[in-house]
This record gives sequence, C-alpha cells and structure tokens, in this order.
Amino acid sequence: MDIQQIKNFLVLCDTLNFRKAAEQINIVQPALSRQIQLLENEVGALLFNRSKRTVSLTAAGIFFQKESGRIVQDLDKTIIRTGQLHNGEAGEIKVAHSSSAMNTVVPSFLVQLKHKWPLFKTIVQEASNFRQIEMLLARKTDIGIAPNIILPPEINSKILYKENFVLILPGNHPLAKKRITDLSILKNEIFILPQLSTGTGYVETILQICQAYGFKPKVAHESAHAAGVLRLVEAGLGISIEPISSVRGTNMNIKLIELKTLPQKAVMTLFWLQEREDELSKFIKMF
Repeated sequence: MDIQQIKNFLVLCDTLNFRKAAEQINIVQPALSRQIQLLENEVGALLFNRSKRTVSLTAAGIFFQKESGRIVQDLDKTIIRTGQLHNGEAGEIKVAHSSSAMNTVVPSFLVQLKHKWPLFKTIVQEASNFRQIEMLLARKTDIGIAPNIILPPEINSKILYKENFVLILPGNHPLAKKRITDLSILKNEIFILPQLSTGTGYVETILQICQAYGFKPKVAHESAHAAGVLRLVEAGLGISIEPISSVRGTNMNIKLIELKTLPQKAVMTLFWLQEREDELSKFIKMF
C-alpha cells in the first residue's frame, strides 16, 4: 500500500459512497474499487460492508480508519515541519525546565533562537524532574532541563553547569544571624522540599546532604516549584535547600546561606530522547 491509497480509503470512509469518493479523488470508480480491494487483501481484513444500496465500515474498518487517519495527520505535519525547519522559516520547540533553569540558561537560549529563527514558536513549561521525563517520553516536550536528574537509558544528556546549594531560612529564624558550618544543627528543623516521587534525583541529593550530617529531614510541606518553596519559607512554615540560581533576583524576607563547602552540587542537565538527537542537534548546540 502507499499513502495515496490510504488517503483514498479515508475519503471513502467519510462519504461511504464509491461514486462520490471517486469524484472527490478525481479517479474513476472502478479504479477506486480496485484500490480498496487491494488494500483489504494486504491488511487481511474486510474494511467495508457493501450492498447495492449502502456501504458501511466493518469493525476492522473503523479501527483502520482511526489509526491510518492518525498516521496520515502525523505524516502531513512531519512533511510541513521538515520543510520549515530546513528553510528556517518557522517551526516549534517545546522546552520543559526547572525553576532554577529559568533563572539561568532558558532565557539566553530563547534569545538565541529568536535571533536565528524569528518565526520560530517556543513553548516553555516549568515542571518537576519526574514530570519532565514523562513529557519527554510521551513527546510532549522536545528537551528538558533539570538539576540532579536520574534519567532512563533511552534519554541522552549533557551537563550545562554545576553550582552551590543554598540554605533558605525565614528572615526572623533564630539561625538567620548565625554562621552555620555544621548542618547537623538543622536536624530538628521542619523542611519544605519537593515530593521524592516527583523530584527524581534532585530530592535524593538533598537527602544525601542531610544524611551526611547524621539526620533525615523532617518534611512537613512539599512543593515542586521554587517559587512555592520560597513563599512557604517566608511564611515561617519551614526551611529548605535549593540551587543558588533558584533564589536569584528574589526580594523576600528570607535568609540565604550559600553552602560553599558541600561536596554535593546542583548539576544542571540538558536532556533529550536519544532517537531524536540528530533532529534536535541544532538546538542542543545552542546551550
């Protein structure tokens, strides 16, 4: 079978009339009938119930209509997008990112993209580490950017940068005026962190930091986004640890203590589906 044969099949599905379908396609009716017979022979199923007066889809025909329609739509989109990307005329790139990435690499990438391809559409969405992996595997995003993420084998990646973590305290916290060198002093504090299930890799790093000082953090509130974490800390509901870029430009009643001596760092990672590396290489090189 070929794509035109499938398209002709879909026209017949819409009209359920061989004469009308043949007129739309601009071929003679016998030729269309022959095409459908060959298609049915190839798929090994009767796609239409035929009588002298009516034509209707069989159960197999309904299934084939749905699936082949999706394939034709995807192919049409692929052809259009391929031409656009080749000519640099237009296109679309979807970027999922962490909070801290928006304070560092995402804006500069978007500026470069706008300069190089002015008509390019960009869709950016802040998401947790786990959600970014889900989106990438489902092709709901093209690339992801997240700290300390644990990736499955079908995803390739590169490290963009490493930075220090920062301890975040409410502005009126008793420890806010102290010089903290031993984090074991935090063992009785209430923490605000992302959920372990959504902060894949990132939350494990925070837990490693705490465990290295002999305690497991007591988590009372969970938020996947830095803005939410900072607001909860400012309200006095707990303390947190974030990449230093997450708090860049903030003007809040909080105390920030950069954890310069920690061996653990926030490792910002760019990642993409391995099978799409050639397609996305021009974007990957821009980071």
